[in-house]
Amino acid sequence: MFASFLWALFLLPAAGRGEAAAPGSLAITGVTIIDVTGGATRRSMTVVIRDGRIAEIAPGGRDAAGKGVRVVEGRGKFLIPGLWDMHVHLSWSTASALPALVANGVTGVRDMGSRLNQIDEWRTLISAGILSGPRILRVGPILNGQKFNAYQMVPGNPDETRGVARALKEADVDFLKVHRRLPRESYFALIDEARRLGLSVVGHIPMTVTPEEASDAGQATLEHTETLFEGTFSAGLKDEDLPDAIRRFRSEAAERLFARFVRNHTAVTPTLVPYRSYVESLDPASPPDPHRRYVAQSLRKEAERTSKPASETELAQLKRTFEELREVVREEIRSGVTVLAGTDLAGARVPGFPLHDELALLVEAGATPLQALAAATRVPARVVQKANELGTIEVGKLADLVLLDANPLEDIRNTRRISAVVLAGRFLDRRDLDALLEEAERQAGRN
Repeated sequence: MFASFLWALFLLPAAGRGEAAAPGSLAITGVTIIDVTGGATRRSMTVVIRDGRIAEIAPGGRDAAGKGVRVVEGRGKFLIPGLWDMHVHLSWSTASALPALVANGVTGVRDMGSRLNQIDEWRTLISAGILSGPRILRVGPILNGQKFNAYQMVPGNPDETRGVARALKEADVDFLKVHRRLPRESYFALIDEARRLGLSVVGHIPMTVTPEEASDAGQATLEHTETLFEGTFSAGLKDEDLPDAIRRFRSEAAERLFARFVRNHTAVTPTLVPYRSYVESLDPASPPDPHRRYVAQSLRKEAERTSKPASETELAQLKRTFEELREVVREEIRSGVTVLAGTDLAGARVPGFPLHDELALLVEAGATPLQALAAATRVPARVVQKANELGTIEVGKLADLVLLDANPLEDIRNTRRISAVVLAGRFLDRRDLDALLEEAERQAGRN
């Protein structure tokens, strides 16, 4: 089986690494630039884009644009860096998710477990300008001790796990992803081999590893707030006891653990929105989500077929657990832990729109609008080691931008008020974005 896996890796199409054919020059004039590093907001600025990069930033309006440049009026609008969703599963969402992501200002994603050959094919088509979609970084298969779906593989004993890490390095993955059933010895072998290979390990905390051990070992990002409370934490606990146990953790151990995360530069992706969405899906009082039309039809039907009603007691327990998880995120933010915005897009979850809900939830959990915005722009660029290319609005950086009709620093919900998106220098106005949503809906109806 392992030999077959290795052979399959070398049959994969090459990932698209180059940029698409460069678009023409563009100037957004008179716009207000939001500095996600915390600097002063710059008003009435002109941003000139050439060959897919930010070429100039200067005060003034139309006169600062220069000749032979397409001019877009930005007066009264606000420019932010393109948004990142740091936890998606694109193969599990189908290609219909790609245009919906772009239409929501998501210009970059970190795919956390998909079919590597499929993702690389999409990357190539996106790079060539044939397919509309965000920039994609990816882990390939999820490494787990048991295989629960098509996007996971069992790497084996420690020596075999090291071999899998080397094979994935040859396949040029961007990270290695671990899940909760990976055996302890294999996990630490993977961490060690990844360090030798220059790869970061991301994902869940395995059931037999503590959060302290994962952070000390050098796991780069911990995915989902609830991963802190699985395995070693919840062993012997009944579901109904979990909220109170999390509350005790917050009062007794959170400060020490999160100080450790800060010291070790361990980042977290809370993914509050999928947990809340799951709770709402079980609550008959919750209104239907109008954006479900952008979910592939086959995935909607599968979710309906497998969904089970929750009792009032179960629903109340889930709501309490969610409230406690949100308070854990509040403690992380207060402690200075690096926080990333991600939605765990997969299956019947809506693409694109929930990232804005996640930003709002981060603010509910105590983040300032600037901190929430940074969690989807500047911080992801730094964590994926692309801060020299993306994440802020600076001369020389790649032109992935979102033009908003209202100021997100006044109300984070204004990130939903998208006037236009610039993706790799290509300007997509509101009509273009609506067309992408129509295409996403059409594809979802066929998939």
